[in-house]
Amino acid sequence: MEFSEIKVVAADVDGTLTEGISFLLDIDAIKALRELEKNGVKVILVSGNSRPITLALKRYLGTSAPVVYENGCGISDFNWEELVVNEDMCNRSKEAADMLLKVLAVKGWRPSWQNPWRRCDFALNAPGGKVSESDTKKAIEILKELGLLDGIDVMASRHAIHVMPEKCGKGRGVEKVVEKLGYTMNDVLAIGDAENDVDMIKKARIGVAVADAQEVLKREADIIAPEPAGKGFAWIAKKILEARRSS
Repeated sequence: MEFSEIKVVAADVDGTLTEGISFLLDIDAIKALRELEKNGVKVILVSGNSRPITLALKRYLGTSAPVVYENGCGISDFNWEELVVNEDMCNRSKEAADMLLKVLAVKGWRPSWQNPWRRCDFALNAPGGKVSESDTKKAIEILKELGLLDGIDVMASRHAIHVMPEKCGKGRGVEKVVEKLGYTMNDVLAIGDAENDVDMIKKARIGVAVADAQEVLKREADIIAPEPAGKGFAWIAKKILEARRSS
């Protein structure tokens, strides 16, 4: 792998920069992220979270690139934001998410507390906090039966099901940020842990899955890190920095 050619790292947040699938940031991942930035490698935070949360992470982690939020439905910096889809599609995804919740609420599913701040991607949290591939398939079946699946995509993170316009996607969001930075996807290494990271790692020059990633992501990755979550991010960051120093 040509790690020395990597100029941009696109990093998922939850499950990739955290301690396991908790919401605690991994200290080693934070240190590695800052070392990348210090050595001229830009880090793009790519998240299923809403814009305010993702920008707050950017502020306190110290990344220099614009962020990708709501699973690629939007890109942003502190002074601007840009949606990748139109408002009508976002309204349709909200309608679909609301109807899906009415069906799943009896089984303990709840709307994400971030939904009031979301524009296009609406999240439903699983009872017990964990989402399986079968949960995604079931959600798709329900929306299809309700006649609400046209133009809508359903993807899963480790904590939630996300209902969004089908033209969103982390890969598309990363492409837009990379273009703004003056690079191409051939300059990018992308790393994640879940189903909603698949298109991002497939579009990048090098796609990485952390050791405890979902199998659907591991199947598409070029590299599977030997360490889980934030420790896996720190491992791949070290590889990039070592390659740049020796080139």
